[in-house]
Amino acid sequence: MKSILAAVSLLALLLLASPPLAAQNTAQGSYNQGVLLFNQGKFEEALVIFEQVLQARPDFVYARSYATKCKNALSQNLGPKNDLEGKLARVIVPEINFVEAPLGDVLDYFSSRAQELSKGEIVVNFIYKGTAEERAKTLITLSHRNVPMNEAVKYVGQLSRTQVKYEAHAVVIDPSPAPAPALTPEAPANSFPTTPAAPKNPFE
Repeated sequence: MKSILAAVSLLALLLLASPPLAAQNTAQGSYNQGVLLFNQGKFEEALVIFEQVLQARPDFVYARSYATKCKNALSQNLGPKNDLEGKLARVIVPEINFVEAPLGDVLDYFSSRAQELSKGEIVVNFIYKGTAEERAKTLITLSHRNVPMNEAVKYVGQLSRTQVKYEAHAVVIDPSPAPAPALTPEAPANSFPTTPAAPKNPFE
């Protein structure tokens, strides 16, 4: 009888010490949402969620670790940019699978996809400075999953050997090579003309 009472008492203590299952599931869901925001660079929003998780479950070690990471990122001003590149960084493309796709079609895809995934909040124009022939004949093969759109644009720039420049409302794709830095000619070690040596006297 005593052993049964002791077992019941121990079980009651364990139940009191552990948070309810519903609370655990809620905390885990909120934690997952915070991690998603963290990966998108939304550190301030993620920090709010992690702190809420810690209020419900102070023993949640991973949430505490991410909260610290958020604070460090905010202290270093690493939050998402408000410019066009920063906006595209927050647009996660679920899947990209280009196989020898013309560069022009790829840029048109990025433009429509950004508007679609952002639900109309981001409208971006891609301006290609090359010829129509280059736009049609430059082929892109690229495969990625869950990639930020600014990274996808960077990959396309590397594959097409073009320069990617962000303006206020447009992304400029320029196939012109970057100008090479001017070279300063080096002065010779001896800038004075040398006097030719006198020929030897063959009779000496």
